[in-house]
Amino acid sequence: MSIDERADVTPQYSVLDETVVDSTTALGSSNTSTRKTVLETDEFEYSPEEKKLLRRINYITTPFIFIIVFLQYLDKITLNYSAVMNLFEDTDLTENEFGLSGALYYIGFLVFLLPNQYFMHRFPLSKYMGVLLVLWGATLGCTALVNNFAQLAALRCLLGFFESGATPSILMLIALIYRRREQSMIFSIVPSTMAFGGAMGGLIGYGFLNMDGISGLSAWRWYMIILGCATSLIGVVVFIFLPDRAQSRWFRLTPAQRIIVQEREQDSAIVQQKTINFEHIKESVKESRLYCYILIAFLLNLVNGAISLYSTLIIKTLGHFSDAQSILFSIPGSIIAIILISLAAYLSKRFQENGYIGVLGCVITIVGLLFLIVLPEGGAILAGIFLSIIGQQYTIFLSMSSVNIAGYTKKSFYIGTATITYCIGNFIGPILLQESFAPRYIPALIIMIAAVALTALLFLFLRWSYKRENRYRQQLKSENKLLEATESVEDDDLTDKQNLHFVYQP
Repeated sequence: MSIDERADVTPQYSVLDETVVDSTTALGSSNTSTRKTVLETDEFEYSPEEKKLLRRINYITTPFIFIIVFLQYLDKITLNYSAVMNLFEDTDLTENEFGLSGALYYIGFLVFLLPNQYFMHRFPLSKYMGVLLVLWGATLGCTALVNNFAQLAALRCLLGFFESGATPSILMLIALIYRRREQSMIFSIVPSTMAFGGAMGGLIGYGFLNMDGISGLSAWRWYMIILGCATSLIGVVVFIFLPDRAQSRWFRLTPAQRIIVQEREQDSAIVQQKTINFEHIKESVKESRLYCYILIAFLLNLVNGAISLYSTLIIKTLGHFSDAQSILFSIPGSIIAIILISLAAYLSKRFQENGYIGVLGCVITIVGLLFLIVLPEGGAILAGIFLSIIGQQYTIFLSMSSVNIAGYTKKSFYIGTATITYCIGNFIGPILLQESFAPRYIPALIIMIAAVALTALLFLFLRWSYKRENRYRQQLKSENKLLEATESVEDDDLTDKQNLHFVYQP
């Protein structure tokens, strides 16, 4: 289709004007803040008032994001550390049943995804997430009571059921509150916090080893009870105090800052809606990029599901370490993950580049998986565990899938469908590591290497696709074929396809 033909059939809107009047202008001052349209360069200068507002948003919001993601990941991986805390002896688990218990978490996760889409639209995110935290904390605490595989499997499935709403809600919260240019750094909090959870989980797990036998309970039972109670308590705090929209009362906005927030909402191109726009869903299923995100979520979490559950066992088996050493040696890997994730987020922001950095992250993971195959048994095998993480490219995946999608229903649909394959990947990953493959698990590792290589190709395709669309829109703009809109983004709820002034970040 030619440029002229596409211009005739595609809606042409403009949400952002050339000049944005800052808060001082709105209050009668002559000062203005001028910035480029989204189709031009990414240069932008914050007004002093907006800098003050952004600091307040960060101080209030990011601690909540951190603690929710931290607890979700820590509670999920309790099974990993419990493997060396007499879990097998107390429940008569086989190694295959252990892997299935870890995988069943994602069955519960998957079952709740469709209801989650409804509840995210229907209820304030603070109330919704607060209730989920209370419920999954109670479920984790009850896990301390299990004595066999059936009981453990049922509670792990229920834990996944209640935890499944947390990550999509966090991603939507970030998209609602932050500008698009700010989101790549904020999104890095999610995988970085997961890595930090792995490190702290190791320290906490090591501490719980010393509680073994207290009141006749094994260490892993205390692990479940105490973390479960802490999670439910935090849920109450989240329910009451989490700011869940850009104009939340907890930000204590001045009249000037309310004007800035309205402009920030336009920049983020998303405002929470209480109804589902089925046109957004129809548009999404016709886009090849949706299926790229679905595949990337599946392929990366195929690796994540296996490595996150089995890392402690792999370290213990191949390194010939004690239970305590196996737990402690997981900590350096988490620190390395935080470094790589932070580096990926910095490079993405510094060079306004996502696709190539995602590919680089895939290369690092492939090197780690190869190390697990070829390095001799012993301490050297730790290098493979430390590098076979997917956090750095998952940061890029989260950033690309957020900043390049506009429209509330469309964004939530993208997040929801990718979360489905996230669950499937994490379910299949542990199953790949069959007991008969131990201790090297070479067939499973070969499959993982192929999965990460395919992920790199998908990153390249997404980059090419976004670049091509930006060139088309820039040409329309240079030929003066774009119309200006008079209605606000709140009224229009435009998607990235409908708003031809929207620029993709490849």
